[in-house]
Order: sequence, then C-alpha cells, then structure tokens
Amino acid sequence: MRKIFTFYTIIIAAITALSSCVKDQVAIDDLKKSCLYDDKIDYFKRWANTFTEIDTYNAAGAIESKTFIHPIGYFQLNSNSTYNVLSDNVPLSGAWDITDSCQLVLDPKAALERKFDVLKLTNDSLTLRRKAGNKLYTQHYVAYKCPTLAQLQNRWDNTSIYVESYDANGVTGYYTIFPIGFFQLNANASYNRVSDGVPLDGTWSLTDGCQLMLDKGTPLERSFEIQRVTTDSLTIWRKDQATQTNYLQKYVKH
Repeated sequence: MRKIFTFYTIIIAAITALSSCVKDQVAIDDLKKSCLYDDKIDYFKRWANTFTEIDTYNAAGAIESKTFIHPIGYFQLNSNSTYNVLSDNVPLSGAWDITDSCQLVLDPKAALERKFDVLKLTNDSLTLRRKAGNKLYTQHYVAYKCPTLAQLQNRWDNTSIYVESYDANGVTGYYTIFPIGFFQLNANASYNRVSDGVPLDGTWSLTDGCQLMLDKGTPLERSFEIQRVTTDSLTIWRKDQATQTNYLQKYVKH
C-alpha cells in the first residue's frame, strides 16, 4: 500500500509540475504574439518603484493639479501569468494579460481589473500609465538590483516601524512606532540589534531571491524584502503570517 501511495504521489507531483510548465509556456507564447514583445528584453523580473506622477483634470479636460509620490516597493511580472506588487507596505498579487491593443491588464475580468498603457519598456526601465476617473497615473520603475553584502554591512539606526494588521478581508489596523536602537550587520555574517534597550544577536545572510535572512535554521528564522538600500538608508519589509502582521522598518546609517 505504501508503494502504491508513493507511486501516485510521484505521478500527482509530475502532473502538477507539467501543468505549471504548460501555464508558463502559454503566458510566454501569448507575450510573444503581442506587439510588446522584444526578444532582447527580460520581462519576468522585479521592477523597483521610483516615482508616480498623478495628474488631476477638471470637467473641461484641463489639468487641475500635478503631484508626485515616491512609493517604496516593487512590481513583478511572473512567467505563469501572475504578478506581485508591494507598495508602501501593501502587498497585492493576481493575474496579468495583454490586450489586442497592447495594454497590460492586471486582474482581467475581475472587480479590480486595471488597464495600463506601456509608455516605455527596456531592460532597465518601465513606465506605465492608466486613467481612473479624472486622474491619470504615470508610474515609473527601474530594474531591481539585488543589494550586495557590502551595501548591507553597516550599523543602521532605527527611525520608524510601520505595523499593519490584516485578516482575510483586508487591513484591520495600523500604527507607527519609533524604537530607539540600531540594527548592525557585520562582515562575519553576525548581527547585533538593540531596540528600546532589548538586545538580540544572531546570524544573517542574503538569499538568492534578494531577501535578508536572519537566524536561518533556528526557531527565530525570518526573512525580509529589501525595499530600498542607499548609502545612508535602509528599508525592509516582512510579513508575519502567524500573527497576520506586516512590518515596514526604516533605518538610517549611523
């Protein structure tokens, strides 16, 4: 009986893997048929937010105001026709498609369906535009690059932590805290953290998926999306599914 169960488990796993490959190929084939396709471009990658321009128009069609926002996060298309977005601590995922008129559609035929004109697409940058009511959103991205170990090896002083609780229906509450302390990533793969007088030491690494991993292989293991790292600042994000909480943590270089 055990052998039969194992055999069927292997067959099911093989069918699942084959189905996934078929879906991936369908998405790639559909993309190749579209007017957006260029064999020199890698489409299935992570795009980092740079800024969004929001133009507001009045009833006569004249521009009323122009604002710029700089959300922290990314936009990622996957080869299985799904996408992932993280913008200012708000995660979102769904399906994508391309229309006959070369528009990128997120969540097609769903209540959240959005259509974007692709204004620019290269290996280094992406610009999307969509209209919603009397507002025109132009979203600018650059190709996301994994930070290096050297970029992270610093003492980072706490500035703020945005904490967001959620359930199956969405966000249920949020607040911001301003702990006093620091987060130090050392060259020997150890870290030291002090938050409001509470110390914590452990190990850190950078995964193949560009995530900051702390205390790998221990009960305290947790991973963070590295949203932004510059010469003087660090922003990381973590989803704690056990407690249904999102954490957006911001630091400045000591």
